[in-house]
Amino acid sequence: MTEVAQSTGASAAARGLSPFRASLYRFTRNRLAVVSLVVLVLIILACFVAPFFMPFSVEDADFDNISAPIDLLSLHPFGTDDLGRDLLLRVLDGGRVSLALGFVGALASVAISVVYGAAAGYLGGRVDDLMMRFVDILLSVPFMFLVIMINVSLGDLLGMKNVSLFIAVVITLWLTPAVIARGQAVSLRNREFVEAARAGGMSSWQIICQHVAPNSVNVVIVYSSLLVLEAILTESFLSFLGIGVQAPAASWGTLINSGADNLETDPRLLLLPGAFLALTLFCLNYITDGLRDAFDPNER
Repeated sequence: MTEVAQSTGASAAARGLSPFRASLYRFTRNRLAVVSLVVLVLIILACFVAPFFMPFSVEDADFDNISAPIDLLSLHPFGTDDLGRDLLLRVLDGGRVSLALGFVGALASVAISVVYGAAAGYLGGRVDDLMMRFVDILLSVPFMFLVIMINVSLGDLLGMKNVSLFIAVVITLWLTPAVIARGQAVSLRNREFVEAARAGGMSSWQIICQHVAPNSVNVVIVYSSLLVLEAILTESFLSFLGIGVQAPAASWGTLINSGADNLETDPRLLLLPGAFLALTLFCLNYITDGLRDAFDPNER
């Protein structure tokens, strides 16, 4: 696989492409990653766009078709739940919450990690030691225990469980990318363009924001796709335990939790949201592998 990546990288370089465009070119050569990206986009469009074209809302109950079975030619192609609500629409609506928390949470985590890691790596010395020891302390706590502790504590403090879940996911996901960004910043702080910016009178904060942090993003970009997967999986797991997304909102985790209680009587309630969640996680996993192969400096 390395030889194939090197040959495609060489062909991209021969075309005079920039390193970033050469990486994108290598990504497009990975058919499994591209197919996974297309499927993920279709899932996102289905969750965020398709409900607007439905003749009913997610809470509308069809009392004439309670617990209706799967009938692809009917108004409810995947049937209804025990309250007469369309099952497919509920799964798509739950996907909005799971996907939004996954992507927005990952984006916020990447932004925090890049700035924090770039500041620690550029400033160095005692500041670097203090900042990274704080990260080490948080990393020493088991991940899931830390998420649950933050979520429960902030939920009681803020009185908003859904907001506290988002904050808990962001707080726990930025740690490892911060370590990666810090290592990149250490290698950049003595580069010529940074020295030129320093000689030009730019402050440390300006150098971090305008030079060090932007040049650390490429290193974190591969890991960021894995953060989306972790955020969605974490939200689903916490919601399955009953300490994640709270009513009236629903997510794939809450739907899977509800479906597990009715597994013997109506397995559709578990299988449909579980299938959407599994397919999304598989797509994100293959996309992450494609990004890693495309953006890995050793493959260029």
